[in-house]
Amino acid sequence: MANLAVEADRPPRIRGLSEGAIRAALQRNNPEASVGDLRTMATIISAVSNALAELPDAARLELAREKNQIRRRLVEVTPGQGVAQRAPIKASGRVIRSRGAGLGESVSLEEGRRRLADHAVARPLESWAGPVAGAGEIHDSLGIPRSTLSNWQQRGVVVGLLRGERKLAYPLDQFVDGRPLEGIADILRLAPDPRSAWLWLRQQHGALDGLLPLELLKSGRRADVVKVAERDFA
Repeated sequence: MANLAVEADRPPRIRGLSEGAIRAALQRNNPEASVGDLRTMATIISAVSNALAELPDAARLELAREKNQIRRRLVEVTPGQGVAQRAPIKASGRVIRSRGAGLGESVSLEEGRRRLADHAVARPLESWAGPVAGAGEIHDSLGIPRSTLSNWQQRGVVVGLLRGERKLAYPLDQFVDGRPLEGIADILRLAPDPRSAWLWLRQQHGALDGLLPLELLKSGRRADVVKVAERDFA
């Protein structure tokens, strides 16, 4: 019983921050920053915060006292040759300067396209979107008329993804009992385009306990998903 009392008196263990929470905070302080910069910063800060959370209290206190030395060491190990200065990113009111590798050599549009074609690898739509089907297949399998499906897509109720230049393919996971899943329209309204919306729905999110937003919509947690989407796409 004495051991149980001691355990109860201990303060809760500190936890690190998720990338989603950090990215949201950075985005509020840096509305003009690129998504790539915010994601990189969030990844680094999350990794550091989770590592610090594993340390004993005494070790964290020691690091806090040596914060100026830590900053100096970080600057020392950062490559400084041929880098281009970027706009500072603010975190919690403080300014953190990040550096990039610069733009490199300039090439013509034709040469750029040629180089891109040499390295680009075509990926089938299903490799990232999951099972998809055209309007005819959906009519045959789910009984949804083509005109109804087209109307839903134009109203922003279902996700339609371009396959090729003009044909639309529809992810099958967004339909339940022959109707669009509730909440899909909310994400389409917030996301910049259908592709971004569907990618977001199929990615795990720390703010949603590491679960897929799409699965949470299916379980009825529409409000939770929309709240996180509003933050991510703000």
